[in-house]
Amino acid sequence: MVQEYITNMSSCSGNNKTKVHGNVHTHTGRGQSPSGSGGFTLLEVIIAVAILGASLAILLGAVNKNLILASRSKNLSIASSLAQQKLGEIELAGYPEVGEEQGVFEESPGFSWYLSVLPYNIEQLGTEIRVVLLTVTWDEGQKELTVATAISNYR
Repeated sequence: MVQEYITNMSSCSGNNKTKVHGNVHTHTGRGQSPSGSGGFTLLEVIIAVAILGASLAILLGAVNKNLILASRSKNLSIASSLAQQKLGEIELAGYPEVGEEQGVFEESPGFSWYLSVLPYNIEQLGTEIRVVLLTVTWDEGQKELTVATAISNYR
């Protein structure tokens, strides 16, 4: 077997070599080491890095978008809670007077409110109704949430 290996090695020319190990023939082509382990070419590495970079850019964009949406959702939840609290205060104060008011929420900096109370008369009911429109704003007035309710003086 050793004699066969030596004979095959000496008969090969150039970089192509055939090794005989029992019944297994291995052929190493040009550019590969005799052990059979080849490395990556520079072009393959550049392509892999480019694909990885593009994937990371897409993922970072998605994460940024999710952070923006989470912030919007958080502010909308805060505004909804503040509006509910303010409407509760108005209802507890009794039958509201017609007019307009505005103010800020001291417990939540950056959030303010605008209140409009309008008369609404339905003759069939025999009572006057007040329509209360409450607008909560944030992001320096760029975003807003408006809620409405009706309060009557019927006893």
